[in-house]
Amino acid sequence: MEDLKRAVSAPFKKNLAPSLPVKDFEFSLAFDLKWFSPKTASKVKELALDMGLLSLKDGKLSPGFDVDTVRLPHSFKPAEDFLQRLECLASSCNSEKLSSECSSNTSEGLDFEHILEFVSANTCLNKQTLASEVNSMQDRLSYMVDIRVVALIVARKFGCDIESIFEKVSVEVLGLPDCV
Repeated sequence: MEDLKRAVSAPFKKNLAPSLPVKDFEFSLAFDLKWFSPKTASKVKELALDMGLLSLKDGKLSPGFDVDTVRLPHSFKPAEDFLQRLECLASSCNSEKLSSECSSNTSEGLDFEHILEFVSANTCLNKQTLASEVNSMQDRLSYMVDIRVVALIVARKFGCDIESIFEKVSVEVLGLPDCV
């Protein structure tokens, strides 16, 4: 998500403009910055609109965040799999739904499978890859740590924000009453 914010903020920073016509925004991404093909620049714009990072009014795009707060490193260039990760992120925006389900689900425990689904949705890694990573780490830790905690460690390794489920897992693993 941070890379998307950087990519979206770049045309506004480059043109020193609070808003840009759609074509200028796409042109900047494709030709000025040479980050994407015109088709991919258009997809980036659409995804940013869908995710609320851009708004469209009267044919002009405006950022939905303060571009001045986004740090754009001098050598920044989106990764080659940028669009694939973005599309995965957009299609898995249900991770917020999953997160709220996980957080509010007090009658059932938050099991390993739920955690894998949450992490998979947030990182765009398939559950098999994540389970393999968790098993490998679990082995290195001599199976002394609850597998749900290991799953959270792996989630952080892949840059997943676990804040919304961390407390629930902690309460369950420690066996505390659910009063937090």
